[in-house]
Amino acid sequence: MAIRKSDVTEAALAVLQRDGIDALSLRAVADHLGVRHNTVRWHVSTKAHLLELMSDRVLAGCTEPPLPTEPMARVREILTRVRDALLAHRDGARLLTGVFTTGPETLSFAENVISSLIEAGYTPREATWLHWSAFYFVLGLTSEQQADARDRFQGLEKGLGEGSYPTLHVVGRYLASDDYDERFAFGIDALVKNPSDPPPAAR
Repeated sequence: MAIRKSDVTEAALAVLQRDGIDALSLRAVADHLGVRHNTVRWHVSTKAHLLELMSDRVLAGCTEPPLPTEPMARVREILTRVRDALLAHRDGARLLTGVFTTGPETLSFAENVISSLIEAGYTPREATWLHWSAFYFVLGLTSEQQADARDRFQGLEKGLGEGSYPTLHVVGRYLASDDYDERFAFGIDALVKNPSDPPPAAR
């Protein structure tokens, strides 16, 4: 049976799920498909191209209806779906980090978020840059969650107990929080708000 580009992409996602991103290669994908390395390379000439296809595939369905009619609620829903999609794939956040793709799912994601922000009252520049800010927040937090960052915090209490960082000592339990759902909700609420809302200090 002939191998299609979509078959290569799905096989690559299967390798990612099984072995992680560090083990992902064109040869590993070829072995998974049971074909020669050159067969995979004919469809995806480089690993960078493969990562672009995989990244776009991960975002599939994130903008499918139904979506909220209120624009800011729509943005929150899409970003929540993106986080869920990343978490559904091993090393999903690492996969998308630093990858620039113009695939249809990626463009649909950007189109829907930016158009919703403009509809809510942001200028085109503000909407575009807020889209990037929110997306990078989702990538960063999800990357930390998928890395199981608890080991990074083992020395935190000792480091903060020496008295040189009084504020960090007070907030240490928040720095080391592994309640990623709560941190995600807080971050999205801080970033994605109606442009007509006054800043917190003015409330």
